[in-house]
This record gives sequence, structure tokens and C-alpha cells, in this order.
Amino acid sequence: MTQESLPVPLALENIAPLFAWPDDELTEGQFLAEIVDRIGVLLLVDVASLHTAHVNLGQDPDEVLDQLPLEQLAYVHVAGGVLRDGLWHDTHRHPVTGSVLDVLAALAERADVPGAMLERDGDYPGPADLADELAAIRAAVEGTR
Repeated sequence: MTQESLPVPLALENIAPLFAWPDDELTEGQFLAEIVDRIGVLLLVDVASLHTAHVNLGQDPDEVLDQLPLEQLAYVHVAGGVLRDGLWHDTHRHPVTGSVLDVLAALAERADVPGAMLERDGDYPGPADLADELAAIRAAVEGTR
């Protein structure tokens, strides 16, 4: 097994889908739960990706969270995005939206969040805006939003 040959734990992250896979047999939550169980890896939940799946595919983030093995939660990613031509794009270049923070809060209600990271790959905000964004993430995790 790959995990046994590595000195660090592996974690599987959910994707930010733009479209559904034709004739899929499992929901993303079921698929991730199955892989985590079969391979014995940890789970990295990207709440921005859950929001992306909600907007683009109509998936209910609460239902996905209920299907995930959150006892295996290793970490959480949080990012912003933008709606273009009816599709949500998880860009890592825009501010985190209230909808993404709502998904983060829903996750934090279900499991202890061992850590959350703001993903930014460009268009970095100034120090005050960054501090506000990080404070909003912290508040969502702590349930003080």
C-alpha cells in the first residue's frame, strides 16, 4: 500500500467540478467515503469545491458532508471564486464568499476542524482585507459568524 511506504499521511481532496460525469454510480460523498475506507487515507475537504458542486451540479453540500467520513478529516481548504456564464469557478483569486463560509460552518458543526487554509493563487488582497477574510474563516470554524 502506498501509505505504508511514505513517511507522511496521505489525504484525498474533493474536486471542484464544472460538469457531472456521465452515468456516475456514486455521489461524490459516497465515492470519497469508499476510497478513504478502502485505502486508509485521510480526508481533505475543500469547502469551496463543495460550493462549486452545489452551483454547477445542484449537489447539496449538507448531503455531501453527511456522506463523508469526517472522523478521517485531516484539513480543510477555503477559497474564493467567481460565477462566469452560469458556472462557478473555484479560482483561488477572489474573496471567499458568504456561501463558502456557510459550507465551512456546516462542516465545523459536524466535525472538529483540525486546520483550515485560505487558498490564494493571485490577486492578493491588502493586509486589512486579508485579515478580515481570515477572521471570517476563523469565525465560521468557531461558530461565531
